[in-house]
Amino acid sequence: MSTPDPILAALTRLEERLFERLDERILEWRRELRLDLDGRFDAMDKRLDRLEQEYEMLRAGMSHLEADVGSLKSDVGSLKSDVGVLKDDLGSLKASVERIEWEIKSTKAAIERLEAGLEQDRSDRQDLREQVIEFRRRLAELAERVQAIEDRLPRG
Repeated sequence: MSTPDPILAALTRLEERLFERLDERILEWRRELRLDLDGRFDAMDKRLDRLEQEYEMLRAGMSHLEADVGSLKSDVGSLKSDVGVLKDDLGSLKASVERIEWEIKSTKAAIERLEAGLEQDRSDRQDLREQVIEFRRRLAELAERVQAIEDRLPRG
């Protein structure tokens, strides 16, 4: 029986060494797995932190955009109001321009009538001057004839 004992002892030692080696390998794999998982979790944690920061920046940007959109809506409302006022003013200006154009046409017509009247007056004055000259000439002739008649009359 001594043979089975050393064999059994050797087998037991071999088995123990195998278990120890398996335990060591399993522990090594567990360490490697833990390191790998820890690294992956660290990477995920960093990525989540970066994503949270980006999310906060996006949220802040959206808040700014919402404020800007509100401001733009207010500005558009003011612009629409101003456009309405400008349209009213433009209508008034068009009416004023039409009235002024009509007044200009009326004034031009009145000036043309006055100029025609002045031309007629000039023509009439020229005719009167010619008549006055003709009357003076005739008056001079009459005066000469009267003088001739007086010269022929005896003085007495």
